[in-house]
Amino acid sequence: MILHGGEPLLAGVDFIREIVTLIRSATGEHTRVAVTLQTNATLLNVSYLRLFDELGIKVGVSLDGDQAMHDRSRRFANGRGSHGAVTDALRLLTSPPYRHLFGGLLCTIDLRNDPVTAYEALLEFEPPAVDFLLPHGNWSAPPPGRTPEPEATPYADWLIDVFDRWYHTRPQRTRIRMFAEIIHLILGGRSSSEQIGLSPAALVVVETDGGIEQSDFLKSAYDGAPETGLHISRNSFDEALALPMFVARQIGERALSPTCTACTVKRVCGGGLYAHRYREGEGFANPSVYCPDLLHLIGHVRDTVEADIRHRRSRRPGSVERSTMKPNEHRISAATFSALATGVGGRDAVSQLRAAQHSKHVLLVRGVMEEARVHAHPDAAGARRAYDLLATIQRHHPGIVERVLRHPSVGAWARQAIIALRSGERSAAPGQLAAVAASAAILSGTACDIDVPATEGIVTLPSLGQAVLPPMVETATVQCHTHGAEIAGGHAIVTIPADPRTDGPGWTGLRDLSAEAGAYALHVVVDDLDPYRMPGVANLRERLPADEVGDWQTMLGEAWNILVRHHPQVAEDVSGAINVFTPLVAPAQGQTSASSRETFGCIALSIPPDPVTMAVTLAHETQHAKLSALLDLVPLTRPDDGSRYYAPWREDPRPVPGLLQGAYAYLGVTDFWRRQRLVESGDAATNAAAEFHQWRAAALMVTRTLLGSGRLTEPGEHFATTMAQRLDAWADEPVSPRAQSLSRERAERHLTRWRERNG
Repeated sequence: MILHGGEPLLAGVDFIREIVTLIRSATGEHTRVAVTLQTNATLLNVSYLRLFDELGIKVGVSLDGDQAMHDRSRRFANGRGSHGAVTDALRLLTSPPYRHLFGGLLCTIDLRNDPVTAYEALLEFEPPAVDFLLPHGNWSAPPPGRTPEPEATPYADWLIDVFDRWYHTRPQRTRIRMFAEIIHLILGGRSSSEQIGLSPAALVVVETDGGIEQSDFLKSAYDGAPETGLHISRNSFDEALALPMFVARQIGERALSPTCTACTVKRVCGGGLYAHRYREGEGFANPSVYCPDLLHLIGHVRDTVEADIRHRRSRRPGSVERSTMKPNEHRISAATFSALATGVGGRDAVSQLRAAQHSKHVLLVRGVMEEARVHAHPDAAGARRAYDLLATIQRHHPGIVERVLRHPSVGAWARQAIIALRSGERSAAPGQLAAVAASAAILSGTACDIDVPATEGIVTLPSLGQAVLPPMVETATVQCHTHGAEIAGGHAIVTIPADPRTDGPGWTGLRDLSAEAGAYALHVVVDDLDPYRMPGVANLRERLPADEVGDWQTMLGEAWNILVRHHPQVAEDVSGAINVFTPLVAPAQGQTSASSRETFGCIALSIPPDPVTMAVTLAHETQHAKLSALLDLVPLTRPDDGSRYYAPWREDPRPVPGLLQGAYAYLGVTDFWRRQRLVESGDAATNAAAEFHQWRAAALMVTRTLLGSGRLTEPGEHFATTMAQRLDAWADEPVSPRAQSLSRERAERHLTRWRERNG
């Protein structure tokens, strides 16, 4: 809903509150009504801003440049210029308490004003977006300076000066909607504005007297042009949509004049704004009165963008553009390899593994783009644009791109997409690369428009959250600017909160958990939304209620204290390797957890019953994460020959790679209980000692099985030998007879059950 005028602030605080509240209540709780207000700002004050903050109303302000430019046409009734009042209001609007309400600036083009000076005057207020408005006019009443000569393009010349300044400034300081729309259309996107493009018009006007009308722009054509004869008291909006005057703006190219249908830029231009096509006696079946300007402007933008793309693609390897998304070469030193084999690792080792995983994700993302091109997937062009956008952001914000690419689900999606593309499966989703790029754009404040896929109206942005649009939406547009972002699709708009980790209307953000103790800190994202968050796991939890997130935070804080106080080496490894938790449905008894080689950095787990269980789960799954990352660098096992073996922690026979994963994880679990038994007391101490005794014997048995299997590579033999030596060194540590008895009972019970099941 857009409140405009005239001047909507003349309605007053109470009436605006009433109308917004009334409309929102009438649409129901399952529909979000996004409200914006366009004002000249001369009446804007704290009372209005408090109301807009309360109701979540975005505010756009009309400003035509500096004082001289603005006051040429925007004066009070007494002749005094309004620039001072407007800029005072803008300073209030852009102050910290209300900055989030600022929707952007609208500037009507005046050929008497220097274009770049006008643009720079607007930038002083750091607008998230700028609209440059062509003056009202048509063939019967031409706009100022628009002469009949087809070679004259005064408005294009004015706009091109602004475009060149805007486009070649990196990073761009704002989003200029007209230019962004033209670029989006040139690159194959769809328009979301009536100014250009062929997308159906999605606007109906309700006058203050209740009359249902077409766009206000039509008032410039002739008296009564927008009128429909319909009224909200007796007619529906569907009735308006069926009127010929509305239908003409829903049928795209079929509504264009013969001149336009023969034009090479018709899909981008779309005939221009409908009101600008009017000629007395002929109606609207004409090109825009701005036709020469639009043709020249679109051609200039197209040539600039195409030249830019050619330049970027022609850069030699090693140049800035090519190197920014280039993975590094990674080698693990012998000392680091041996340290990892002991089960410990340490900060430097984990840092090397994490860096290698980042390069892996860079390769995977690049692979998605290349495979989509090779296999001529319908989303190949979109994947290429997304990759180029990601590379552009990387040059200016490498840390943000690394943060997004490190999100575990990105690796899982990219791997699945490549496999599906190569096998020709319909499940291939290379278009999701656009969502990855959009996440980076939002976090970096990079101005852009990018189309992203939606599944039944749900748009997932990796590492950030999900937007919910109408269920029929298959493609949405993420519109990013320096101060925020929106997701538009199906005539709905979802505004992403300034902090994307918070929820908002139509938006569900991923939550954070944090724990600090001593010199160690752990910060993780709770990913309970992304469909790729943990492949192959059937018991994923849906969105956690807020109170449960609080329970997780409490549990993590207490577990982290245990690790830092009694297992500092484990805490060091966990803090370096783990950045995401994915909640699982708890089993009927106990707790469950999982990790995946595809999702380095993610632990999937149900909430543990106590902090000690949480602590040992972190130790266990971090071992899996470290080994999985190492296996991407050093092959430790030979190809599977079909042999299967007993693992004392599994109900099924395991292949050698799975056996190695389990042995390494339980090497870490054994070390945890070895230390934890010394700080517990009573029954807890006995149980901890039994856990140590049981898992030391189990891990050592399996490690010896691995060494005798003949299925390890030379590095794998060295790795397993070091593991066995570590476990052997703990053989003489004292364990009470009671704890030993408990350990043996548990081990024998598991083996008996395994034999009954597997023979």
